[in-house]
Amino acid sequence: MSQSKGKVLVAMSGGLDSSLTAAMLVEKGYECIGVYMNFWSDPTVFEQDEQVSFPQNKCCSIESLNTARRIASKLNMPFYVLNVKNRFKKQIVDYFIDTYKICHTPNPCIECNRHIKFGFLLERMKQLGADYVATGHFARIKKKKKKGKTIYELWMGKDKIKDQSYFLYTLGREKLKHILFPVGGMTKSKVRKEAKKRELFEPLEKKESQGICFFPDKQHTDFLKRYFPKNVLKAGPIVTTNGEKIGVHKGLQFFTVGQRKGIDIGGEKDPWYVVRLDYEDNTLVVGKDNEVFQSDFKIHKMTFTEEELPDGKHNVRARIRYRFPPRRAVINKNGDNAEIHFLKPQRAITLGQSVVFYDKERVLGGGIIKSITYSK
Repeated sequence: MSQSKGKVLVAMSGGLDSSLTAAMLVEKGYECIGVYMNFWSDPTVFEQDEQVSFPQNKCCSIESLNTARRIASKLNMPFYVLNVKNRFKKQIVDYFIDTYKICHTPNPCIECNRHIKFGFLLERMKQLGADYVATGHFARIKKKKKKGKTIYELWMGKDKIKDQSYFLYTLGREKLKHILFPVGGMTKSKVRKEAKKRELFEPLEKKESQGICFFPDKQHTDFLKRYFPKNVLKAGPIVTTNGEKIGVHKGLQFFTVGQRKGIDIGGEKDPWYVVRLDYEDNTLVVGKDNEVFQSDFKIHKMTFTEEELPDGKHNVRARIRYRFPPRRAVINKNGDNAEIHFLKPQRAITLGQSVVFYDKERVLGGGIIKSITYSK
């Protein structure tokens, strides 16, 4: 019997990417343990589309659990279900609600990767004496020698449409050396081809889950209505960037920068867009499309995938949302904070979202947008 290349906790969701990840690692000679994480789901509603009588998280439904279990059995892998409901509720769901309360726009997927998939799961890896955690993320980890040491770099996935590196910028080198992304160097079409070759028919037939996983509503506003305290949502003025009052909103937290629909202002030839949310004055500021573009903002809570950038100015490419193409920018770093300047104004820079820095396809790090300098 050949010697194992190491013990791996494979995060299995019942989906195509994680199923192929498990199959590839087994073939390569790793000792694999399938783990399925049971997240929190909204107990106040039912998933009507699935015709079930109890709430389910889109990422971990009973159907997905059963699929993951069957794939693990097919691959002769041990399989365990890990209950992370309480941790998920505290670190992801409560963060989501609290961020919206102050009129910032959260990114729960980034925080889930930070705290759960590559936080909690890495803790379990150590407790079980394993060497790696593997997932089906579309990103790449490259090992290089530098000054006699092995260093680990995070790179974009080969499939630029599916690339998930934006969500993974919080992974530093100490974590990266214990993480495997087997499908990161493949295109989605290649993943489907390889899965078919291995007869992974059940996950091949599944639809990919979309949207935020912990509530079934199509709009996040429906979820927030159920969980906001009564005093959060207040009517307030809608004003133009020139200060002219043109309407009344019913709750500032229900708007997002760049939004056009739902502002409920008629009688104008050119549509209005949300330019900013003035939380202190409970005021919705709107303007024309060109007024949604900005160049300068500040960030905090920075993390770096490699060595921390020294204070001073650095030329990078920056991405301000998922699938947003990285654009040329200058970081002026000062300790734990930084000012960012895009060489060309970008649309709908949004408080609470993350900005991620790249050197070509290599991820350098990122931070959370805390304030924006609005052009006059």
